[in-house]
Amino acid sequence: MKNVKIGLASLVLVLGTVTSCIEHEVIPAPVDEVDLECFFEGYINGIPLKLTQNVDGIFGMANKAQNILPAPDFSSERYFFKIMTYQNSRAVQVGHGSVFWDGAVDSSPSLTQFNNFNKNTLTPNFSDNALLGFEVRYTDANGIEWYTREASTNFQDVEFSEVVQESDPTGDYSKFNCVFDCYVYHQDAVTLAWDSIRIQSTEMRGWFQR
Repeated sequence: MKNVKIGLASLVLVLGTVTSCIEHEVIPAPVDEVDLECFFEGYINGIPLKLTQNVDGIFGMANKAQNILPAPDFSSERYFFKIMTYQNSRAVQVGHGSVFWDGAVDSSPSLTQFNNFNKNTLTPNFSDNALLGFEVRYTDANGIEWYTREASTNFQDVEFSEVVQESDPTGDYSKFNCVFDCYVYHQDAVTLAWDSIRIQSTEMRGWFQR
């Protein structure tokens, strides 16, 4: 009986030692991700066009362009958002610029500058290549790109709303709603003649990324 008791005690000791050596898995806390949603609705020359995220492979993509200048000149940054699909060529892109900052001090505008620009520039002027304002680029079913012109004498208007800045580990974002009415143009490469189409009654949801 004594030997049995000693055996049981040894077994308990061994099991206790094995149990204490087991490493418990540490599950990290969930990381909040910015919910990025996009869509476009409007009329292209009177024909309705609807682009909805995750339908027919449609997705949104943010981009930016920088013009870095040495001091004492200020550098500038423009922001673009495009809704598109790889299943066909149709796409709509808007551009919004420019934010100016000292490129000799920082590689890009600060979050405060980015945020203030997008929240405070709600009705920008139209500007070629979005250099100093707003631009629309539309790619049609044939892959032809049409774009706004700041010198256009036709009606053009734009307004941003519901601008919200959010950040996560992937970056800083400025989410927006946008409505615009404008003409977009294409120049024939051979004849150099200009043609135009109208985009109207639009609503676009997207984001810019710092």
